[in-house]
Amino acid sequence: MRGLRLLRRLVLLTLVTLACLLILFLGALPAALVGRFGPWRVRVMSWWSRLLVAVIGCEIEVVGVRPEGGFLLVSNHLSYVDIPVLASCLPCTFVSKAEVRSWPVLGLLSWLAGTIYIDRNRRSDVVRVGAEIERELEKGRRVVFFPEGTSTGGASVQPFRSSLLEPAAAHGIAVRYAVLRYEAHAGMPPASVSVAWWGDMDFAPHILQLLSSPGFRARVEFGEEAIVDADRKALAQRLHRSISERFQPMEQVLESTPAARREAAAS
Repeated sequence: MRGLRLLRRLVLLTLVTLACLLILFLGALPAALVGRFGPWRVRVMSWWSRLLVAVIGCEIEVVGVRPEGGFLLVSNHLSYVDIPVLASCLPCTFVSKAEVRSWPVLGLLSWLAGTIYIDRNRRSDVVRVGAEIERELEKGRRVVFFPEGTSTGGASVQPFRSSLLEPAAAHGIAVRYAVLRYEAHAGMPPASVSVAWWGDMDFAPHILQLLSSPGFRARVEFGEEAIVDADRKALAQRLHRSISERFQPMEQVLESTPAARREAAAS
């Protein structure tokens, strides 16, 4: 049963991805001629994300009012699944670590989606990425990033890095936020290992196990208020506090060693 489910989902994901790429390329020239290629690309990738989450058996519950217009939004970070989940709710551009660009399939898709990449090994790259974020916001577009800087198992929300919030602080831009949480279906290992991808987990075994699972639930809660602060560190702390107050820790494996996580995922 698990093998058939995995095969069916891989086939469907391939077909959905090829169809969306075809739509993207067919509309690229007309969109570019009217100066709308960026929004067109984001819109197509949002359609792809909606289909993707449906194919992999992800049920999304949205709490709160989705922000409209252009904005900067931050969220806690639990898994590679966060990106299609958020993109299915809001057409947007993501800021991601540079390593994603070299990932098989996902790297190509993230590049086609217009992802802004940041090299965390180069401190000077923060300035370049900050300028790109500022340009996107000036065009009235939506930019999303994960200020924890890494994905976690969902036990808590890690402290936020404030460097990419500099454009918002410097120009008085209000920052929105979302809170992500996952719940595994009955019979699955806890979402902290079956959906969340973190630490030293290997990507290929994790995604294959996820695709062969019965499915899972995602909860996306959008904060009511937009937060403004002229100090980027204070802004980061306020955003972290708002998300932490609404975040519900995910069920954890009792022993969080790599061996225990592999055993739980295989059960």
